[in-house]
Formats: sequence, structure tokens, C-alpha cells
Amino acid sequence: MSRLITKRALADSMKKLMLKKPFDKLTVNDVCIDADISRRSFYRYFRDKYDLLSWIYHDDYFSKIKIRDDWVIWDYMPQICEYCYKDRQFFKKAVQVEGQNSARAYWREFLRPIIERDFKDTYLGEKSADFYVIKTCDALFDYMYEWISSPEIMPPEEFAFFVRHSVALHAKRSWEIASGIYKPEKAD
Repeated sequence: MSRLITKRALADSMKKLMLKKPFDKLTVNDVCIDADISRRSFYRYFRDKYDLLSWIYHDDYFSKIKIRDDWVIWDYMPQICEYCYKDRQFFKKAVQVEGQNSARAYWREFLRPIIERDFKDTYLGEKSADFYVIKTCDALFDYMYEWISSPEIMPPEEFAFFVRHSVALHAKRSWEIASGIYKPEKAD
């Protein structure tokens, strides 16, 4: 079996099994049995089940998104949402995995260079940049988590627009408050 065929078979088994069983209860052995591939072959390509999960994020989704110099973070959101929407049953389970090679960690890894570039002239220092970038990645992940976990999920394009518009409105109000332009009306 070729390298890619083996990796793909293991990934497909992992995704299928995650729909039936929580990730923390899955074992490498479960995946190997389902894929009809030896544990030895598994370890030839992956360190552990977390490494396989990271490979799924990369190979099935994020590697398909082309990074463009003329795009900002919001230009990527419809595409990211579309990938998550198409495979939402898997993502509903994947976003619950925490820690090593979690969806949140991969999300940060993918978005970090884009957000750093988009906001490069706004940081007050290295610590400020790191804090802001991580919090922005996490906020976008949390939007995605709530959306993908919702029983009545809106279409991906609509959701991407909703998030972009919501963030823009809140950023505008934050600027108005910080600038002293906005003052709440006093209650009578």
C-alpha cells in the first residue's frame, strides 16, 4: 500500500470512529482494526492518534486553503466555514478534543501568521502582539465552535458574514467607547 493510501485509510477510519466514540476513548488499535492496517504501519506514519488528527486537519481542510497576499482574515472565513460545514459531523466531535493537537491549537497555528500580518502595525509590543493574536484566534474558534455545534446551523456563507459583521460592529463600538465618542444614555 502506498504511503498516501495508508494515511488516507487511517484518517478515514479515525473520522468514522469519532462519530461513534469520543476521541479520548479511541485507541490506535481501534483505528488500525477498522482500517485493516497494522499498528506497525500506523507508527511508521504517525506518532500517536493526536498526530493523525492533526494530519486530518491539515490534509483534509487547511492545506486546501490557498494563502494569498492580498487577502485579510475575513476573506478566508467563507472557505473555512464551507469546509467545516461539509464535514460538520466530524467537526462537532473534533472541536471537543482538547490539549495536544486539538482543533483549537491547529486553528491558532493556521490563523496566527494571517492575523499577525493583518494587525502588524497595531501592537504595543511583543507581549501585546502574542496576547492579541491568540485571543483573536480563540475568539474566531469559539464562534466556529458554537456555530458547528448548533442544532440549527446557518449556511456557511451566511455565518461567515454574520461573524464578520458582528466583529466589525463591536470593534467600532469599542473604538467609540475608548475614544470618548460614545456615552451610554442615562436611565431615567
